[in-house]
Amino acid sequence: MKLSLISSGKALGQREIHNEHFVSYLDTTDQWIRERSGISTRRWVDDESTVDLAFAASEECLSRLPDFDRSKIKVVICATVTPDEVVPAISAQLQDLLGLDTDILAFDINAACSGLVYALEIARNLLRVRPAGTAALVLGAEMLSRKTDMQDRGSCFLFGDGAGASLWTLHEGEDDYFSAKTVGDTEMLTVGLNEPIRMDGRAVFRFAVSKMSDCIRDVLEKADLAPDEVDYYLLHQANQRINDAIMRDLKLTGERFPSNIARVGNTSSASIGILMEELYRSGQLDGSKTICLAGFGGGMSCGALLMKGHEIHVVG
Repeated sequence: MKLSLISSGKALGQREIHNEHFVSYLDTTDQWIRERSGISTRRWVDDESTVDLAFAASEECLSRLPDFDRSKIKVVICATVTPDEVVPAISAQLQDLLGLDTDILAFDINAACSGLVYALEIARNLLRVRPAGTAALVLGAEMLSRKTDMQDRGSCFLFGDGAGASLWTLHEGEDDYFSAKTVGDTEMLTVGLNEPIRMDGRAVFRFAVSKMSDCIRDVLEKADLAPDEVDYYLLHQANQRINDAIMRDLKLTGERFPSNIARVGNTSSASIGILMEELYRSGQLDGSKTICLAGFGGGMSCGALLMKGHEIHVVG
C-alpha cells in the first residue's frame, strides 16, 4: 500500500516583508541577502496565530473537496516548533475547528524542518492499520517571525510564517520508501522556550548537504532508482544554496527541484507542504510522477520519503 494525495492547501502570513526591511536597520544589502540565501521576500503574521495558519491551510485543503466526507479523517498530525501553547495541541484544536469526528487520533510532532516528512511516514503507518478509505490530514504550521532575533544579521532574513496541509489515503501499489538520520546536537541549531533561534550557519549548511544527500541516496537505493528517474525533489526550502549543492551532488538540473524560497523564505516544517500545494494547484503533479520529499532541521534531524510511480488524485 502506498500514500496517495487527495488534496492540498496552504496559508501564509498576511504581511509581505522585502529584503529592504532588513537593509533599513542592519549593515546588509538586498544583493547580499539574495546571494546568501536566495530569498527576496517572506511572509510574516500580523495578528494571526499558528492555529490560524494551520486552520486556514487545512480548510483550503478540504474546501477543494466539497463532497468529501470528513468523517473519513481518522488521523490528524501537525508538525510544528512554534505552537501557540503547549496544550491543547494544534491538531486537537483543528478537530473542533474543522468539524471532524471526535474518534480520531490527533497529535503534534516536533522534528523541526524535517517535521512534515516524519509526519507523513507516521501517517502512512497509522493508515495501514485502519479501515480502507481512511484519510489522514497532515500539515506543517509555523510562526517563525515570533522566534527570530531581528538583530541577528546572519539569520533574521531567513524565516517566514505559513502552513501547508495535505490530505492522504492509502491505495494499492508498491510501498513508499523512507530514510531518516539523527545527530544529537544541541549547539548547531536551537530554539529555546523563551529564546530566539540560534544557529551555526556553516555547520548547518554542511549537515544539510551531507545528510540530506545521504537520505535521498538511501531511498533511491531502496527503490532501485537512479537520481534522474525521480520527476520532482521537493526539498525543505531553507536556503537555495543548500538545495543547489544537493542538486549538483545528484548531478541533476534545476527543473527537477521546484523552489519557492525566493518568495516565501524558510517556513520550517511548513515549507515542503507549501511547495507541494503550489505544484498541486498548478497541475504539475499527476499520476505518473515519482516524487521525493526531503527535509532537515534542528535535532539535528533529516528525512526523505520517496513515492515511486506516485498516484495522485487531483481535484480541481
